[in-house]
Amino acid sequence: MKSWLRLIFVAIISGILVAACAPFRDSLFSNELLRSERDLNVKASQELSDIDGDGIIRIALISDSHQNYVSLDQAINDINRETVDFVANLGDFTNSSYNLEYDQFIDSYSRIIFPAVTVIGNHDAIGAGPELFEKAFGPLNFYFESQTVRYIFFHSANLEDQDRFDPAWLKNAVTASLKPVFIFTHVPLRDGERYAGDVAQIMNDVITHANVKMVINGHNHVYSLGNDSGTVMLQVPRVEGNRWLLIEVQGNQLNIVRKDTGETVSVTFKP
Repeated sequence: MKSWLRLIFVAIISGILVAACAPFRDSLFSNELLRSERDLNVKASQELSDIDGDGIIRIALISDSHQNYVSLDQAINDINRETVDFVANLGDFTNSSYNLEYDQFIDSYSRIIFPAVTVIGNHDAIGAGPELFEKAFGPLNFYFESQTVRYIFFHSANLEDQDRFDPAWLKNAVTASLKPVFIFTHVPLRDGERYAGDVAQIMNDVITHANVKMVINGHNHVYSLGNDSGTVMLQVPRVEGNRWLLIEVQGNQLNIVRKDTGETVSVTFKP
């Protein structure tokens, strides 16, 4: 979207939000939340050390809900009827990082009955967004481990939050792992419009590293599945209706179920 159109769009949405008198604390742009939940990712991660005890890892994937709360609630209702080990949200759960958008998302998110973790998206990282994220969810970059996998969650919004963007952290988290790695990020690591020069080289080193078996991203709103130097590259579609993914990992096999179409795809991780 052209920059002037984006500004008009944001202005219209801002006017709608204010006109609707949605509750918020201090101001729309502050780092204050009405919701009391804190460190949601930290608390969820602490529950997930033994998720592969039965030999199968089941993950529900959602992304880019923005203010599509009806579809988000529908997806959460559907997920709650499944059996999964955890839910991963790939970011962009706001449009403009307003505190009331964070509050509204958490209101829906808190109804997930399974451990749930989220990464920050570029829309969530505008203005006070990173501070709101850290308050509600915890560190912008983090990982946890089960018996067989290191799960890395990476803050990829370099244009919106240059100060906290840390690709060196990502590379270190990958190379230091003694286990296979799954990476969860909002922006694709091959995004040529965002990453160039030394940063692009770091992303290449990460994707091609022997430890990295899969990279999962959102951002582009459509489903895609690819292979990059042997690494599975999975893109999660925008939450609309029942557009979300269920993945199952068993040994070296990945099964992907598209809940909107019912299609199931199976791929093998690189050795």
